Amino acid sequence: MTGYADYLFLLSPPEAIKHEILRYKKASARLIGDYKSMDSPAHISIMHVERQKPFFANTTVNQAEKKLYIMPPVLLHVDGFRYFTHLHSKMTIYAHIRSSPAVEAWFTLLKKNLNIKKALVPHITIARDIPEADFNTLWPHFHHKKLVEPFWINELKIVQRETFGSFPKWEKFKTFPFKGTKSFEYLANDVEKLSDVRDEPENQINLF
Repeated sequence: MTGYADYLFLLSPPEAIKHEILRYKKASARLIGDYKSMDSPAHISIMHVERQKPFFANTTVNQAEKKLYIMPPVLLHVDGFRYFTHLHSKMTIYAHIRSSPAVEAWFTLLKKNLNIKKALVPHITIARDIPEADFNTLWPHFHHKKLVEPFWINELKIVQRETFGSFPKWEKFKTFPFKGTKSFEYLANDVEKLSDVRDEPENQINLF
């Protein structure tokens, strides 16, 4: 890639979580039709940088590489659904990531290692930038859901695409496994104490 490129730094949940989020996306599409983010794999966006020369990613990667490698994996879990309100009456419905002292400390360290200054609200998007009418159709089916799913994040992924490409697609660029063994004070929660609550049996596709 020789021209300008866009880069997305993200955390990718395991396949079981991706499958669960996909079920909600498909159920949403049955109610409101096609929408943004409908086909994108479930992920937690960390940083999105547009229209950069390739040296941007190389410089950022080189500066952060050692620091990222020594970060420990982090235990997260989905805990129900919430929404963002945007300008022009657009809404985004997302799977909420529960906060805790350990989670906050981990993301603070990640932001520091990537030199991120902006606030970060970890979440997994379900329906992005939908009109208010579509939101009003979907939200009654989400607000009462008590989905709780614990999962581990073991690596940071960076993907890239051409900024001015005719049909740009995200491609793999770099992956950083978290190899650190030093845990945070509150990280040693017993996973078995987390309630694994599902709305319906796993083989049930029709959520709404």
